[in-house]
Amino acid sequence: MSNPTFGYLASLVPALKTREVLHTAPAGKVVEGKIVVTHRDPYPVRIRIGVSSGGITQFNPENYILYDYQIGEGQSYESDFIYYGNEQSLVVWADSPLTNFIIHGQVQDDPTDTGFVSATKLTPRTNTVLYTVPDGEEALLSIFVSNQGPSNGRFRIAISDENAGSSITADQYIEYNTDIVPRTSYQRTEIKVRGNQSIVAYSDNPDLAFSVYAKFNYSVISTDFTVAGDLDVGGNSLLRSSLEVRGTSLFKEPVVSEKTLSIGTTAASAPLVLTGPLSIKSSGEEGSTIASISDTTGNILTSGSLISSSVTTSGDLVVGNNKLVVDADTGNLTVAGTLDLQGGFGGNLNLLNNKVTNLADPSAATDATNRRYVDSKVVAFSIALG
Repeated sequence: MSNPTFGYLASLVPALKTREVLHTAPAGKVVEGKIVVTHRDPYPVRIRIGVSSGGITQFNPENYILYDYQIGEGQSYESDFIYYGNEQSLVVWADSPLTNFIIHGQVQDDPTDTGFVSATKLTPRTNTVLYTVPDGEEALLSIFVSNQGPSNGRFRIAISDENAGSSITADQYIEYNTDIVPRTSYQRTEIKVRGNQSIVAYSDNPDLAFSVYAKFNYSVISTDFTVAGDLDVGGNSLLRSSLEVRGTSLFKEPVVSEKTLSIGTTAASAPLVLTGPLSIKSSGEEGSTIASISDTTGNILTSGSLISSSVTTSGDLVVGNNKLVVDADTGNLTVAGTLDLQGGFGGNLNLLNNKVTNLADPSAATDATNRRYVDSKVVAFSIALG
């Protein structure tokens, strides 16, 4: 089965004392899973497990969450939940060629930077910020400490106040002078931390490696989603599938849609960006399209009237099938039908040496006259004089 997303994800028997990639999280995805290690040799094995920000070449020794952990013949080890995402890699190592590693869990969409976020070895006896949760976020943090040296070490872990950095008070410790012997590891999971709070660590041994994994407070919903009340989206919304809204929609931030976006009414104070055509349908379940905007030409098609206080165009203004054309370069007006001016002209009429044809006989003293009318009057006047 290629690229599974649930259950058994990958397995590997690494080469002797060689770091190898067990599994890599796909781009834009997060893996939540557990690692199972089984040993088949009659002698004990020591294993190491870590996460790289990329492949093997991006792996550093402080990235280990388990270091030289010992497993006996016929024994197994299973980790707690671990998170890695967006092309981060799970790296394994063993000093026996008869040890297999399995990762089982679930691959999900990742709208945040869930996964491995920090790893370091500390300057001894110095409070150091391991990780600060970004402003406005909430996260579940897992902390791993591994003793990679030959002597015992002690460490402390605290949660500092918002924007306090490495400054901590005595009541903020969650671990204080915890002993850790060589080649062992410590794990603390599901520490709830909010935006601008920091995980601060202290160690008396430079061989203690600290790493932090974050799972942000969000939900990925893969089934139908119904909200009885208001749905308030504070940030940008990217719609990868169709959305139908039959009530009033208020957009406080830009909404970007790659598929169909169906909205009853809007009261938007932010842009609505569509990568496809925009269609407006008549009311009802089976409403017909009464207006549309093409996503390729920008043409507006409507079965009704286009009403605007002004119309501005950088090209020709065309009405109907060239029934009325205003040339964008010259300003010339071409009318295929009758030009009916109810209010008359506001200035002189310049015919540019052209004729006025089909002119009716005058009835008022200020009416223009045609040639037939003038000729008849001249003939009548000549007869009268004769």
